[in-house]
Amino acid sequence: MNILITGATGFIGRHLVQRLQQNHHTIKVVSRNAVRASQMLGVAAFDWDYATQDVPAAALHECEVIINLMGESLGEGRWTKARKHEIYASRILSTRKLVAAAPSTLQAFICASAIGIYPGKGDDLYDESFQVSDHLSFMQAICHDWEQEAARIEHNGIRRVSIRTGIVLGDGGMLKKILPVFKLGLGGSVGDGRQWLPWIHIDDLVSAYAEAVQNTHYRGPINAVSPNPVRYREFATMLGKVLNRPTFFPVPAFILKLALGEAAALALNSYHITPKRLLEEYGFKFKFDHLTTALDDLFAKTVH
Repeated sequence: MNILITGATGFIGRHLVQRLQQNHHTIKVVSRNAVRASQMLGVAAFDWDYATQDVPAAALHECEVIINLMGESLGEGRWTKARKHEIYASRILSTRKLVAAAPSTLQAFICASAIGIYPGKGDDLYDESFQVSDHLSFMQAICHDWEQEAARIEHNGIRRVSIRTGIVLGDGGMLKKILPVFKLGLGGSVGDGRQWLPWIHIDDLVSAYAEAVQNTHYRGPINAVSPNPVRYREFATMLGKVLNRPTFFPVPAFILKLALGEAAALALNSYHITPKRLLEEYGFKFKFDHLTTALDDLFAKTVH
């Protein structure tokens, strides 16, 4: 398949490009820095500034699948008014332009989304049948509008998949941020530690995307999270055990709120999510379905 990927130089994108190349797909990417992207990934790359430019026609030539991973990081700094605009526009406007530019050769549009579409409170278990209310938080509004923009492609008879991703465990993302603290023995739970953490190993997430490329039954919203979520305090304890470090230093919720403002919700919200469609409709086989095996794979062989 001829596949165009946005956001390909990010944590998830780098792993996905490698997997799709192993599966003998032809990959092209668009990036704000095409030279850097091409050197990093070893694929054809095209410059694209989503805010000021249309999608390059050459990038779309004979394209059969678009995978849209573009989006400013939610976890970088406070959510000021300007930062919120960047976070929102990088997802919504880029998706809108990709949908509008869809070539006649396009068969599938696979777009990132996130578990932030769910309420993020309490212990209720949510699957893809959840209906978004009219009273949305910032993260819910982003994810809802993101998926609505992606769904417009369906009017052209093109298959659309929205991958609702949880906390991705691998050589980047959240682990990259918290590992230095945990390695110093200063890690611990956040808030009361009872909030649910919907995690997924990077290999399983990449497999879900690869399946969505190949399997035409994949359609609509899909939760990409492990079938066995844990509470944050359990996650902290397991990570400390793998690193052979204590985890006695919880971060009080009010400290996070003072430091990060509204963005503290990323750590304090509770997302109890199940990958119902992956398991029941698609028979997806998780390679890492328990946190212990996931962390052992990522760290046990390299951390002493």
